[in-house]
Amino acid sequence: MAKFGGNEFIGFSVPLVFEGRYFIMEPGNPPNITVVREIKGTPVFEVLKNEPSSNQSTDVSKTPPGIITISDKESGRFLYKIRSGSETSVAFGKLNGGEFSAIISDKKIQVAGVTLENNIFIGNRAGVIVRPDGSVRIGAPIPTQVLSWLSS
Repeated sequence: MAKFGGNEFIGFSVPLVFEGRYFIMEPGNPPNITVVREIKGTPVFEVLKNEPSSNQSTDVSKTPPGIITISDKESGRFLYKIRSGSETSVAFGKLNGGEFSAIISDKKIQVAGVTLENNIFIGNRAGVIVRPDGSVRIGAPIPTQVLSWLSS
């Protein structure tokens, strides 16, 4: 079990999903963030425990203050950036070029105007699914392939 923002994740701690990317959080100070996605049945890590992970589809960089930025390697389009700390924030790039943010603190998970406090996600559920247009869904299932990676 992991607890983020008063929300409990029993089974897997996946508070955010964005464009097929699973933001996995492990408790710590600051929390460890790993971002993984599936390409042709294989896990591709973009961030591994708060560190950039080089891969063939995205450019990943980290600034001296620790902000990790991910962009599409082919188009150069900004995808997201992560600032891990006592209040972890993720800024997502919108299809129209704007940005919107998610904040995960010791009190809540807040994304695009939606605030989650004191919820329990049991089993293979993600907390908040963020779409490229900025809309969100709550509590969607995690695909079997991704669950198998998280279990091994």
